[in-house]
Amino acid sequence: MARFKVVVIEHGYASIDCERDIIAKAGGELISANELPREKALALAEDADGVLFRRGQVPAEMIRRFKRAKGIVRYGIGIDNVDLAAATAAGIIVGHVPAYCVDEVSTHAIALLLACVRRLVSMQERMRRGEWDVHRVDPVYRVAGKTLGIVGFGKLGKAVARKLGDWDLRLLAADPFAEAAHGAEIVDLATLCRESDFITLHAPLLPETRHLISHPELALMKRGVILVNTARGPVLDTTALLAVIESGKIAQAGLDVFEEEPLPADSPLRRHPKILVTDHMAWYSEESQADLQRTAAEEIATICSGRLPGSIANPEVLYKLGRFEEWQPSESARWQLKRLRVKA
Repeated sequence: MARFKVVVIEHGYASIDCERDIIAKAGGELISANELPREKALALAEDADGVLFRRGQVPAEMIRRFKRAKGIVRYGIGIDNVDLAAATAAGIIVGHVPAYCVDEVSTHAIALLLACVRRLVSMQERMRRGEWDVHRVDPVYRVAGKTLGIVGFGKLGKAVARKLGDWDLRLLAADPFAEAAHGAEIVDLATLCRESDFITLHAPLLPETRHLISHPELALMKRGVILVNTARGPVLDTTALLAVIESGKIAQAGLDVFEEEPLPADSPLRRHPKILVTDHMAWYSEESQADLQRTAAEEIATICSGRLPGSIANPEVLYKLGRFEEWQPSESARWQLKRLRVKA
């Protein structure tokens, strides 16, 4: 007989055999509610020891239905779709997978940046129209000698800095919980906005980072700056972005994440000639998806087996459980401890 039960509320993957095997080896049983109506899925989860989910919202009223849950784990990095305060009040550990796609997201951010720098999309469109613009309608400028600002200097921000370390760029980073690395100088956000030619966003979405980049920050930026967001959509105020990009101050923007997802078909972000958009796919490769599924299963199995996972989105819950001193956070989770100490 299984020692614990895990319910997958929704996942959207072709197969969850990997998760099933991992949880079975740990002595548990995995039940998929992916194809069930939400109410039936939640009924199955009411007596589960662990819950796995991917995209949906997990509000307080849902959390109150998880009567036996020791843990909730999200397939993914962001945890803004979980009511962390409600989970903490219920004594439920919220896990996530903060380091499964570092190579993919950092590469995608660089790809968006370079596509904007070199005007690849507008050039491709002109070529498809049969044009041959030797003198260039859109000026293109050199990368070497410029300043790249990295907002959020965790594993993803550091990966961007490492990959671009030999590109003859001055690197700035703004992050209250990070130390200098890979040649980047830690500065405050205002300094980064004023001095950067290119800016890439890698901050997590927290109450204090919602619209971290909005009208005041955009006003500080240089004319001709290029802005890239592969973090979370609401870190960037896109209404403010649209207003500023129309003025010509921002030369180009590359966006993979949005305040509303899927991005509405009639969104002006889809049609603006100075904005390059991709459909929240920076995380994706076949390898990263496999890593994500495996790690999420390992984390929920760890929690249900009575141990603490490496990454906990609500470390405050450990005080409630009397287990704070026991936690050995993964490298990618250590910023949460720093943030907790700052809040205290």
